[in-house]
Amino acid sequence: MASKISSLVEMRLFNEYGAVFVSRATPPPRIIFEDEAEVDRFQARLEISRARIGEFEIELQRDAMDALLAAAAEIARDGGTLTPRASDSGRRSYADTTGLWNRNVTRGLDHWLELGRITSDQAHRIRDLNPVEQVGAILELEDSEQTYFGTFFDKSILYSVAAPGASQHLSLLAFDLFEFQERSAELALNRNGWFRTVAYDFPHFTYLGCDETELPALGLKKMLRTYNNYEHSFWVPDLERL
Repeated sequence: MASKISSLVEMRLFNEYGAVFVSRATPPPRIIFEDEAEVDRFQARLEISRARIGEFEIELQRDAMDALLAAAAEIARDGGTLTPRASDSGRRSYADTTGLWNRNVTRGLDHWLELGRITSDQAHRIRDLNPVEQVGAILELEDSEQTYFGTFFDKSILYSVAAPGASQHLSLLAFDLFEFQERSAELALNRNGWFRTVAYDFPHFTYLGCDETELPALGLKKMLRTYNNYEHSFWVPDLERL
């Protein structure tokens, strides 16, 4: 399903975001990009489409955009809408993802330092790491000390923001939906190859380009999560099978 997994950190990230590797568009070449130059080279070889949807102009891989617009047209025929949550709901740069990550890391370090759960030396060491090394250090600290870096400091940072270099948005195969609570929007996206693939990220959909019936054979399993008394489906890597 994916490129070679060479570390426990990559295994963790594959578990979180690995469904993208079954996409019939162009999946990323590796689990985590090392730097901005590597992301830029990958994005430069993609066939990219740009469209204004609602208030924002969005960029996606061509096949993904065609499928998204088809889903939007289906919804429009019934008087509904399918629109992005924000200007970065489609394509993101490496700098975009590191910015979001650094926001949570900075808040988390300040929070746990103030509570005396980490030392100044630990905080300085983590701040000085490169992004890939920092991901491993943060996840290890969360696992060993339960000092979480999620938005409310009660869950892993990965519940709030993707690791830099691992976001599906870097591959232009992810879309954050404003109408994520509407069943009709979810079904229209599913019929056109878009599925939720990041557990607990309810607005986030990934272009796989497959029929739902094909996904188990591709190494994915369905998980159900409840939001506002409604069960939403997520397709994630089936690690036991893989």
